[in-house]
Amino acid sequence: MAKKQTPNLDTFQLFPPILLILYLCIGFIPNLQAVDKIAPQWLAMTGLNLASLLTFFFYRETLSKAISPVLSSLLSLTYIGFIAWAGLSYFYAINPTEVLVNITRQVNVLLMFLSMGILLYQMKQKRAFVSWALTLILGVEIYAVLAEALEMVNTNGFINSGALKGVTANRNITAFSLAIKLPFVLYLIYNFKKGSLKIVLSALVFLTLLGLSMIQSRASFIATGLILVSYTILHLYLYLKVERKISQLLQIGFFVIPLVLAVVVNQTVIADKGADALSRAATISVSTDDGSINQRLRYYEDVFTHIKSNPILGTGLGNWKLKSIDYDSKDINGYVVPYHAHSDFIQLGAELGIIGFLLYLGLFLWAVYYVYVLLRYATFSLEEKVFLFLLLVALGVYSVDANLNFPIARPQVLVVWTALMALIVIYYQQYKAQIQQIKENKKVNLLFMVLALAVLLPSLYVTNSVYKSLKGQMFLLQDFNSNQFNVPLNRVETLVPNIPNITVTTIPINSVKARYFFNAKQYDKALALIDKGTDANPYLYYSEILKSQIYFAQGKIDSAFVNARKAFFGLPNNDLHASHYINVINQKRDAEALEEAFELLVAKGKISNWRNYLIIASQISPRNEVLIERAKRAATLFPEDNNIQQLYRAIVVGQQAVNEANSFSNLALAQFNQQDYANAATNFELAI
Repeated sequence: MAKKQTPNLDTFQLFPPILLILYLCIGFIPNLQAVDKIAPQWLAMTGLNLASLLTFFFYRETLSKAISPVLSSLLSLTYIGFIAWAGLSYFYAINPTEVLVNITRQVNVLLMFLSMGILLYQMKQKRAFVSWALTLILGVEIYAVLAEALEMVNTNGFINSGALKGVTANRNITAFSLAIKLPFVLYLIYNFKKGSLKIVLSALVFLTLLGLSMIQSRASFIATGLILVSYTILHLYLYLKVERKISQLLQIGFFVIPLVLAVVVNQTVIADKGADALSRAATISVSTDDGSINQRLRYYEDVFTHIKSNPILGTGLGNWKLKSIDYDSKDINGYVVPYHAHSDFIQLGAELGIIGFLLYLGLFLWAVYYVYVLLRYATFSLEEKVFLFLLLVALGVYSVDANLNFPIARPQVLVVWTALMALIVIYYQQYKAQIQQIKENKKVNLLFMVLALAVLLPSLYVTNSVYKSLKGQMFLLQDFNSNQFNVPLNRVETLVPNIPNITVTTIPINSVKARYFFNAKQYDKALALIDKGTDANPYLYYSEILKSQIYFAQGKIDSAFVNARKAFFGLPNNDLHASHYINVINQKRDAEALEEAFELLVAKGKISNWRNYLIIASQISPRNEVLIERAKRAATLFPEDNNIQQLYRAIVVGQQAVNEANSFSNLALAQFNQQDYANAATNFELAI
C-alpha cells in the first residue's frame, strides 16, 4: 500500500508571496459604499488571516519549524498578553460592544503579524521580496497623490493639501503610508551596484518627498527628518568602521539630493499654489498658539488626568472616544468629539490602564532590543545588518505616527508595521536558533491554529457586521446631518446590524433611529429606542436632547426641562442643546434656571446664545440692573449686529419707552420736513 504523501515545503512556496502581497495591498481596498474604508479593509484582513490559517493547517507538518519560533518569541508572547488584557476590558468597559469591535481588530492585527512571520520565516529572499513589494506599492501610492495634485491645479489653480489623500482616507494616513516605505527603497538603493537602478529608485524617493511636501503633514516632516538623520549616521558609521571608501559617503546623496530637489521644486513651482512646505514646517512647535497643537495638548492632558485617577482599569478598549467627551465637553462643537487622543500609546493607557500601556510599549522595546542584539552580536552579512537597521528606522517612522496620530486604527499603515515587526522577530529567532535550539512543539502549534480559528470565526461575523453597519450609516448620517428623513420608516430598524451600537461619530445608533419615529409621532417607540441609546454613549447627550424634544411635543414641560438641562450642562457648546434648553426655560418662565445657565451660554461668545438669552431674560425679568449690564456687554461685543443693539435699547429704557421714542422721533421728523423747527427740536429731545 502506497504511503500517503504529506504536503511539503516545495509546494508551500507558492502561497507566501501571494498571501503577503494581498496583505500589503489591503490599503488599496476602497470604501465599497461604507462611510469609512477601514470597514471593508478590516473584513479583508479577517479573510486573509483565515486563508493563511487554513494554509498553515494544511502544511502544519512542514511548517512546524517556522510556527514554533514565531510563536515562542518574547515579542509575540507580549503581544498575546496585550490582546488578552485588552479582551478583559469587556467586563468593565463603558460600552462593551465597542470592546468587541476593537478587540476583533486587534486580534486580526496579531494574527496578521504571526501569519507574516510564518510566511516569511523560510523564504530565502525575504529582504528583497518585502523591499520590492513595498517599493512597487509606494510607486502606485505616490502616483495617486501626484495625479490628484495635478488635477487640483488644472481644476482650481491651487493645491488643497488637506484634501490630498491619494488612495487613503486622509492626508496624515497618506503621508505616513509613504514615509514608512522609504527605508525599504533606501535598502534597495544600498544593495544594488548598478547606477541606473539606483537613479531610478532615487527618482522614486524624490517623487515621494515631493508628495510629502505637498501633503504638508507636519508629523511626516518629523519622520522625514528622522530618516535623514538615521540614513546619514548609517553611512558615516559604515565609512568609519567598515570600509573607508568615499562611495559610502556618496550613498548619503541618494536621499539628500532627492530631498533638496523636492524642497527646491516645492519652493519654486508649488509653494505659490498653496503647498508651501517650508512655511508649513516652520510652524512645527509646542506653542499653544497653534490651534492643532493646542488641541492635541488638551487631549494629552485629559488622558493623563484619567490615567492618574484610573491607573489599573481604564475605560475599556476603544472606549476613550466616549470618555473623552466628558473631559472635553466645554470645548466640543456640535457632536464633533475627540475621537482619538492622537497618541496610540497614551490612549491605550487610558483604555487599558498602566498594564495595557506597558504591554503595548513592550512590543516596541522588544523590537529595539532584538535589533540591537542582532547588530552587535549576530554573524549576519553586512547587507542583512543594514536591512535590520533600516527596519528600525521604519519602526521609528511608525512610532512618530503612533505618538502624534492613531495608526493603530488604520490598516493602511498597520500592514507595513506588522511586516517589519515580523521580520525583526524572524531574524532574532533565526539568530537565537544558531546559539541554542528552539524546540518544536507540534501540540502547541496545533493549539495555536485551533484557538486562532476559534477567534477568527466570530471575528468574521463582527467585521462583516461592522462593514454592513457602515454601509447603512452612510444613509442614516446623511439624514442626520441634513435634518432629513429620507430612509423609509419600515427600513430604519433593519438598515444596520446591532454591532456596533454607535456610529462612526459616536452617536448612539438607536437614538439615530428614534428620530425617525419621533418625526412620525410614534413617541413610545422613539423613547424605547432612546433608552437603549443612552447606555451606548452616556456622554454625548443626544439621547437626552431628543427625549426632551419628545416630551416638549407632548406638552410634558417638566420632563422636557429635566432632560434639556442634562443635555445642556453635558455639552453646553452644542447649539441645539443651548437653543432648546433656553426655549424650555422660557416655557417654564424659570428665571433661576436661566441665571444658572448664563455663564455657560455666553462662555464661547456665540452671538446666537447672547441674542436668545437677552430675548428670554427681557421677557422673564425685564429691566433689572444685572440684565442691563449684560445687555450693555453684548452691545459692546457685537456693535454691528442690529438685533443685539435693538435688544440693548429695549432692555435699558424698556420696550414702552422705545415705542414712545419712536413716536416722538417720527413726529419730529415730519415737523422738521415741514420746517416747524421749534416743535421738531422739542420732540427730538423727548425722543432722546
